Amino acid sequence: MATAQRLYQVTKQLPESVLEELLDFAEFLRQRKSCSKRQPENIAKRIRRRFNDLGGEALPIPERQVTRLPPRWDQ
Repeated sequence: MATAQRLYQVTKQLPESVLEELLDFAEFLRQRKSCSKRQPENIAKRIRRRFNDLGGEALPIPERQVTRLPPRWDQ
């Protein structure tokens, strides 16, 4: 017996509330599978690819102008 037929046979005996939960779970599995096909790319690679044609490698990076100090609470 095929899996779909077995699932149909089992679900015929279930109450409506359980069927709704089963349907929610099946939709979740379908959504998860469609999302797993699209693996998110590394953010650094996306930024590099997007700005690659700007020639950013030749731009100088300025020294940091502001030093960050923790706040002084005793003043």
